[in-house]
Amino acid sequence: MGHKDINSFLKNLQNNSQQFYELARNYDIYPKITNLTPQLWGFVYKSSHGNYYIIINKNLSFELQQKIFIHEVKHIRDDIPKHPYFIGLNMQHLDFERKADAFSNSIMNIFENNQESK
Repeated sequence: MGHKDINSFLKNLQNNSQQFYELARNYDIYPKITNLTPQLWGFVYKSSHGNYYIIINKNLSFELQQKIFIHEVKHIRDDIPKHPYFIGLNMQHLDFERKADAFSNSIMNIFENNQESK
């Protein structure tokens, strides 16, 4: 998926925020909600077939799951193309993680504003 495609996905997502996971599949992003340890909220990886899998902790609220989803999409757009084999835990204080958090917060604010204006 190219940078242009992920931006198209994010634009479509803003207009259809209740259809996160269905829309994602159209862009070769496959979310999986599953049981993870409490310390691990989510992660993303790219398969050898070029698909992206976003794994999210099912023990989180739906709103937090959405936020984690957007956080991981930011990694797909900006970080995986530069660092396709990045593995690590406890990296929440690194710059690219802070940027992904800020990005997901801004997108979630757009969703909330769209809902309020309806």
